[in-house]
Amino acid sequence: MKRTFALEIAELVLIFLANRPDEVERFLTVSGLDVDELRARMDDPAILSAALGFLAGNESLAEEFSKEQNLKPGMLLQACATLDPHGSTAW
Repeated sequence: MKRTFALEIAELVLIFLANRPDEVERFLTVSGLDVDELRARMDDPAILSAALGFLAGNESLAEEFSKEQNLKPGMLLQACATLDPHGSTAW
């Protein structure tokens, strides 16, 4: 998967999370970010990768997102691997 496509998916993940207050709050808690920092860094590849990893770590949420975006099975994990090939994203 091309990096630009993986970043597009990650941007959609942030929008998806933003529309679910409980989930975005969980992401903020896990990442240690506050709302202002998230807004300021929404285009930061590290933040996008972290959001993608957060979503991928929740099977039901990942399934809901993938269906909503018409992603084929495995595409979410491919995007994760593209943005974080060594699985090193840890907040």
